[in-house]
Amino acid sequence: MKRKLHLILTSCLLLLFVLYFHHTASSAYTPPISEHTFADPWYDSILNSREFSTLIVSILADEDDLYSEETGILSTQYMLRGRESEREIRICVYNSCGTPLISQGAGLRISGATSRNALRKSFRIIAREEYDSLAPTFTYEFWGTHHTIDGTHMPIREYRSFVLHSMRYAMDSTGIHNSVGYSLARQAGILDAAPTIPAAVYLNGTYLGAYFVMPAKNDNALAELYNIRDPKDIEIVTVFEEEKTGQQPYPELLAEYLEFVNFVQTSDVNNPDVIEQIEAQLDVHQCLQYYAVNLLLANGDWMDNNLRVWRCKNNGLPYQDHKWRFFLYDLDWIGSFPDLVSLNFQQATMSNEYYNILPSLLQNPAWLAEFKSIIAQMEASAFYPENIEAVFAREDSRMASEACYDLESEAFYSYRLYSVNSKPLTDDDLLTPEDRNHMVEDFKSHLLKAPAIVNECLQTYFP
Repeated sequence: MKRKLHLILTSCLLLLFVLYFHHTASSAYTPPISEHTFADPWYDSILNSREFSTLIVSILADEDDLYSEETGILSTQYMLRGRESEREIRICVYNSCGTPLISQGAGLRISGATSRNALRKSFRIIAREEYDSLAPTFTYEFWGTHHTIDGTHMPIREYRSFVLHSMRYAMDSTGIHNSVGYSLARQAGILDAAPTIPAAVYLNGTYLGAYFVMPAKNDNALAELYNIRDPKDIEIVTVFEEEKTGQQPYPELLAEYLEFVNFVQTSDVNNPDVIEQIEAQLDVHQCLQYYAVNLLLANGDWMDNNLRVWRCKNNGLPYQDHKWRFFLYDLDWIGSFPDLVSLNFQQATMSNEYYNILPSLLQNPAWLAEFKSIIAQMEASAFYPENIEAVFAREDSRMASEACYDLESEAFYSYRLYSVNSKPLTDDDLLTPEDRNHMVEDFKSHLLKAPAIVNECLQTYFP
């Protein structure tokens, strides 16, 4: 009897131990990277080189795919687009302590338009079954809990691509222009403003510099974000694509959008029939939000350059109504000089150049009142001094250490060069962490001044 009781007690203790071990292990559990294993040959050299404060991205690629005189996408073929421009890689992502988060086959493309000319390039990373049959999508959540914005608030557990956006002078010279801009935009009510997270990026073991990771903005990414079942239902057109790159992939779609622009610009926007036609083809509220947030961000590079619109087939669901909507993207040049904020306001609200439809919309008193209300709401929720200061403090604390390391690394020599034809830098061109601190404060001072300038312009031109 005693022996049986002893066995029962022993079994109970063993069971409690197993349960405790399982609980401990599960609390520190990281979802499996893949069903197969892969050893990054650069892991030890990267992790032993220094301490990290950000994510670590290690890209492994065939040197010929990158630098071949005939096919290299970093040497001669950097302006290629589409699948022709994609090269197979291995992508490994670690947290700052070196814990693996992603390790899978993927595709690599150059990201951007004219910035493709830069020596320091941005990249888009694409998951495909042909590169990794066991990991055909990405499942690691870079940006915290990521949800759809169609009203269902469903978690986005899989996505097909993401962007590695480089820190580069003279655009995002602080490394936080985009992250500050998107953070303020989200607080101001721009639901699809991209989340960002800083990263140290390595290519075949060589440090490329400070980057940040953000979701892609293509048809698959829109389908994921807006809970659209079929990405083929989505149409996207970058209006100035041909002027920037010499190519326009969707000329018929561009012609259709420009026909709509012409209709808005040449019609009486106070005519009920015209109002009905405009509202059937355009998300007017989202359009007014787009203009308002760019003005408050003091964006110096948008109306005549970064103009991209999209729409989805009418499926009878939120955002799937065949209405044009505007992208907020490429915030490298926000925080422009005060004089430029005033000029931007005048151009945005009074000039029909560059296919601008806002001046026509503002001829409708109801839409003008809505535009003013949106600006006031954005200033109250995001663009007030204490919040701007807090956003700067948060974003700079995430990037500052890596940005300063970048400035003092050999990678800096690709930092300031916008064009591959620019002359090489010398040591006299080096930027110090103190220089960067000055740039951050200068950037912040411009953003702090922008709302008052916008308000002054509203009172002057639309009293």
